Amino acid sequence: MALFRKRERQQRNVLESPQYGWIWKPLVALLLIYLVVCLALGIWWSQRPDAFDVDAAVSVQRGGVEQSGAEAASAAPRPGETMTATTLTLLGTLLDKPGGYLRNDIAPPGLWLDNMPSWEQGVLGQVRAIGAALNDTIASDDDALQDAVEALDTRSGAWRFPSAEGHYQDARDTLRDYLARLGDQQAGFSQEAPALAAWLERVQTRLDRQTQRLAASVGHAERRGADLQGDENDEGGQETPWLRIDNVFFEARGNAWALMHLLEAAERDFAPAIEKAQMGSAFDQLIAELDASQARLWSPVVLNGSGFGMFANHSLTMASYTSRASQLIGEIRTALDAVGSGAGEAGSGESGAGEPGAGEPGAGESDAGES
Repeated sequence: MALFRKRERQQRNVLESPQYGWIWKPLVALLLIYLVVCLALGIWWSQRPDAFDVDAAVSVQRGGVEQSGAEAASAAPRPGETMTATTLTLLGTLLDKPGGYLRNDIAPPGLWLDNMPSWEQGVLGQVRAIGAALNDTIASDDDALQDAVEALDTRSGAWRFPSAEGHYQDARDTLRDYLARLGDQQAGFSQEAPALAAWLERVQTRLDRQTQRLAASVGHAERRGADLQGDENDEGGQETPWLRIDNVFFEARGNAWALMHLLEAAERDFAPAIEKAQMGSAFDQLIAELDASQARLWSPVVLNGSGFGMFANHSLTMASYTSRASQLIGEIRTALDAVGSGAGEAGSGESGAGEPGAGEPGAGESDAGES
């Protein structure tokens, strides 16, 4: 009888105190699988996109705007098509690369990444600069481009509806329409030196600010005497926090990557102005400097060595490229301004002679003054 009572007591204890120890094992297994998947996706999404051919981009983007016939796809690019197609390809890279646009992600693995979102910020900055230049000077008579500028100015981290991607897609659609009208010769594109100089002025300002932020990674900002300010990401002359050093570095990489492609496109679309200013070799050297800044980073982290220590300082290495690029752009702008001023003076002389149609050179002089 005692044996049966003991067995009955054990069964009662089991029923009253069930064991749930088996539940945590599948939960831990699912968590590990989730973390491994997030890690793999994070590595894949953090791969920098490859460079692309700006000439091939024209044919690809022409297909995107549904131009009919093989002849349209293979026709020689008209003025402005190469730069517009390159801008569209840069926007497409941001939106369509593996993982899509990551800067406003609020869930893993995008939430955990910072290098690729910083790279996206650099590319976006150059897209905004060329969009504003198109609207202000290069194609200033095209009212539709203002919509693209406003859409691109959307805060890069916006995730609530409408998200940043939605606004950037609207800008992409507007630029596609502009590309189609360029192909049909229904939209304008200035190939004059002042228009190119005005865009390069925006570019040089961005490069100077980027160089300042890269140099701030080593501290002693008060010794540099930097006078640039106004950038939303500017550190205000303060030393870059060590947690943000890699963010600044990869933003500079994205900035240089996008600018390299835009300058290659500008060589095609502004060929007459560049040739007149005799700046072809300077343009080639500028593109080569930016291309060199895209060399593979062999270290798993961005190193921040100082002085002549054992470790490299990747930020200062990147700053050397952006600083040299800024100097070359300054030389190019000076030559372009000289060409624009010469055209303006010639236009003024023709206007004084009272010849028909002399108003057009006068307008060129006004553009030169604005640049």
